[in-house]
Amino acid sequence: MVSASPTPRYDRIVSLVLLVLLGLAVVFLIDINPHILRARFGGDLPTITVSWLLIASLVVITSTGADVFIRSHPQLQARSLPTLRLGPLALELAPAFWILPSLVIVASFAFFRLFSATLEMTAFIIALGAAGALLLGTLVGQHYALDRRPEIRHAARLALQAITLLLAFGIFSAVYYARLRTLYGAVLIGSSGALLAYALLQWAPARRGLPLLAALVGLTLAEATWALNYWAAPFLLGGALLLVVFYVTTGLLQSHLEGALNRRVMAEYGLLGAGLFVAVLVAVFR
Repeated sequence: MVSASPTPRYDRIVSLVLLVLLGLAVVFLIDINPHILRARFGGDLPTITVSWLLIASLVVITSTGADVFIRSHPQLQARSLPTLRLGPLALELAPAFWILPSLVIVASFAFFRLFSATLEMTAFIIALGAAGALLLGTLVGQHYALDRRPEIRHAARLALQAITLLLAFGIFSAVYYARLRTLYGAVLIGSSGALLAYALLQWAPARRGLPLLAALVGLTLAEATWALNYWAAPFLLGGALLLVVFYVTTGLLQSHLEGALNRRVMAEYGLLGAGLFVAVLVAVFR
């Protein structure tokens, strides 16, 4: 009989979530004012506001909290973690567990602010609710994804996969909405896609070459972004098409890492990807 892993420290997790939501609420209130502390770098570079600086601060806080929570898990303590050496001090870190909590903050802010002109404060309320639910689900899910019990571990990893796909759609749609030059848009989508792919594929039994495979996913998304920039599709449909590319490539790589990739699996993902692609095209040209 497999013994149960310790339960997460919900008191600490909920405290971190509430702190982040408070910070996001401040960011949204600042973001309402279109003239507060904006920096323009010229050319096609996007405008940087103080809101994004505060978002970066929340990302640091969230990553630190996620690192502390996950390193207390007994299963992770047996792993070899990257070590940051500061003179005589050696600090072990778990950067793979920073990705999803950090991108929850970025995706919630970047995606829902696109609707602020039409939904006004409703968009911010929905964003806070989504950010709180996704962050709580991510932190708890990462804990149970290391559980000794296979059924609990499998359910937690499925939940993290769903969260990863939601974040991918939000980030891809927000970047596509900005209509940046391909050089900037492809880099943003490619780098975020690579990080999300790494967070998704890290649970596979075979982890050798994982950074290279994640980078391959990012490169594929960057090339798809280059092609999409020649097509004036609505931003939600553009994000959906990039999500299809992300889902198919990560699915195939996940099957490869699990040793389950064969012709049948490739055919299934090919048919599924083609079907989703056609469905998006039909929605565009209706």
